[in-house]
Amino acid sequence: MDRELVIRMKQGDETAFTAIYRQLHPSLYVYMLRFCKMPSLAEDLVHDVFLRIWEIRDRINPDLPFMGYLYRIARNHTFKTLQKLATDRTLREQLLNHIAAQESEQPEQLVKAKEYDRLFHEALNHMPPQRLNVFRLCRQEGRTYDEAAAILGISRNAVKKHMVLSMRFIHDYVFRYGDVMMALYVSGKIIF
Repeated sequence: MDRELVIRMKQGDETAFTAIYRQLHPSLYVYMLRFCKMPSLAEDLVHDVFLRIWEIRDRINPDLPFMGYLYRIARNHTFKTLQKLATDRTLREQLLNHIAAQESEQPEQLVKAKEYDRLFHEALNHMPPQRLNVFRLCRQEGRTYDEAAAILGISRNAVKKHMVLSMRFIHDYVFRYGDVMMALYVSGKIIF
């Protein structure tokens, strides 16, 4: 994550926040979907996390790894939400009604989300092993570049390069193998 963007967001720059949101939304969505298994809930959780980041932006230290911070907030928020759903019948019923309403209102969005998810996973399966390892550690497990470098026995710069190349590869793969509507969906909603 570009430190300059984090600094600008911390200072209240909405453009920087939007850039961070667009850059991190796809991987955070996939990360949260792994835990909750419900696309609409994962999307809601992602929005909650970014809202929280905006609310506490003044407490973010740009000298510390932003990705690790973001993923810790996401994981904790997801687990708390799932715990509430497991113990609160009314909340669980509200969620199910909300999901049913979303599914009936926007079936095209669900199809596009499923197609994006399929293409995303296909892209991961076509990545070189080292790049995939870096992507999984940094984006799906929320590890910092330094932590990933130590685990894989490579330099921090190599990790950063693998991350840039992996995001570019996923983006290109979705555009290459998705149809025109998927390209528009990615451009309008997901954006790498």
